Amino acid sequence: MSSSDTYETKLDAARCNFVFWNRTRIYIILMTLTCLTFIQMNTLTFSFSVICMHDVMEDSRLNSTHWFSQTTEKSIIFSGAAIDGLIGLLPSVPLISFFGFKSVLVFYGIISSLGTFMFPMAVFSGFYISLLCRILQGFGSAIIFTAVGVVPGIWAPKSEANTFMAVLSCAYQLSNIVCMPVSGILCESVLGWRSIYYLFGSLTLMIYILFWFTYSDNPEDNRFISQEELSQITCGKIEKIKEPVPYISVCKDPTVLITWLSCFGGSMGFYILSLYGPTYLREVFKFEIKATGFLTSLPFVLAAVSKLSAGRLSDKLTFLSEKARFVFFAAISQMGLAGGMAVMAFTTNRLLAQVAFNFAIVCSGMNIMGVIKCAQLRCQQHVHFTLAVISFTGYADQFLAPILVRVICPDNTSQQWSILFYFVSVLVVLCNLGFPSIAKSEAADYTKPRTQKTDKF
Repeated sequence: MSSSDTYETKLDAARCNFVFWNRTRIYIILMTLTCLTFIQMNTLTFSFSVICMHDVMEDSRLNSTHWFSQTTEKSIIFSGAAIDGLIGLLPSVPLISFFGFKSVLVFYGIISSLGTFMFPMAVFSGFYISLLCRILQGFGSAIIFTAVGVVPGIWAPKSEANTFMAVLSCAYQLSNIVCMPVSGILCESVLGWRSIYYLFGSLTLMIYILFWFTYSDNPEDNRFISQEELSQITCGKIEKIKEPVPYISVCKDPTVLITWLSCFGGSMGFYILSLYGPTYLREVFKFEIKATGFLTSLPFVLAAVSKLSAGRLSDKLTFLSEKARFVFFAAISQMGLAGGMAVMAFTTNRLLAQVAFNFAIVCSGMNIMGVIKCAQLRCQQHVHFTLAVISFTGYADQFLAPILVRVICPDNTSQQWSILFYFVSVLVVLCNLGFPSIAKSEAADYTKPRTQKTDKF
C-alpha cells in the first residue's frame, strides 16, 4: 500500500459519522459568518453604549478629569478600534501564509473577546487602559475582508463561490442588526450597559472555541465532511498561478487607484452613519434608547437583503457587459448613499430622517457588486492585495470619522449635523466621479502568468 493510500485510509477512519447531511460547507460558511459578525459587533459596542453610560456620565460630572468628560479623549476611544484594525491588518496576510487561516482567525477572535469583556472594568481604571481594551476589540476586524476572500475559495464549489462571498460580506450588516437592538434592550434593563460587553465578550470566546474544533483549512482534513461533498467542492477548481504580487504595477493601475478612491469616500459615509447613527437619532430627534437600537438596526437588515439580491441580479443581467453591471451597482450604491445623507442634512422631520438613514445604508450594501466586483475582475489572482488596501482605507475612515464629528458637531446640534452630512455627501460624490470613465473590466497585464509553478486554488 502506498503512502498516499495509507494517508487516505487514516483520513477515512478519522471521519465522523455525522456529516451535516452532506452540507458541511453550509455549516462552515455560517460558522465563519458568525465569527466575523461577532468580531465586528465588538467594535460597535462603544458607539451605542456611550448613550446610556449614565453612571460614567455622573462620575465625569463629579470628576472633571475623567476621560469621559473630555471630548478629545472620547474621540480617541471611538477611534481605538480602527487603530488596532490597522495594526492587525499588516501582519494578517503573512501570518495566514505561515500558520494558516484557522489559527490566525481564532487568535484574532480571542483577542477581540478579551478586549470586549474587560472594557467595563477599564472605563474606571483610566483613559489608557480603556484605550488599550478598545484597541484589542478592533484587532480582530482586520481579518474580515481577508476571510471573505479566503474561505469561499477553500470551501465553496465553483458554482457557489459568489454566493458564499456575498453571505460572508453580510457580517458588516449582521453585526449592526444584532448589536443595536440587543444593546438597546440591555441598556434599559437592570443589567445596564456593562452587560453588553460581558455578553458579547463571552459569546465571542465560545463561538471561536467551537470554530477551532470544527473548521479546517483544507476540506480534505475535516472529519465532518463526506466523500460525496468533498468531490463536489473540489470538482472544477482551477489551477492558480503562484507568483509574487507585482505591487508597483498594481499601484500604478488607474482602475485600481480609482477603486481605492471610491472606497475611501463610500466607507467614510458608511462609518459616519454606522458609528454615529445612534447618537444622531438620539440627540437630534430625541428617540428613546431602546427605539434607537431597533431603528438603527433596521437599515442593516434591509442592506443584507439588498446585497444578496444584487448578487443574484448581477448574474442574471447577462445582456449587459461586466463594466456596465459594476458601474450600475456602484452608481446606485454611492449616489444613493450620498443622496440619503443630503436628505438627512436638510430635513427636520423624524420620519423623513429615518427613511433617508435607511435608504443610505441599504444603498451602501450594494457596493460589493460595484466597486469590489471591479477590483476582482481587474486584479484576478492579486485581488487580495487590492482588498487589503481597501480594508486600510476603511480603517483610515474609522479613524478620521470621530475627528470629523468632534470638529463639526461638538454640541450635537441639528445645524452641526447638517453641515457634517452635507460635507460627507459631497466627499462621496467627488470620490466617485471618475469611476465610470476610468474603471476597466478587463484583466490587467500584470495578471498574466509569468511562471509555470501552480497550486490548486
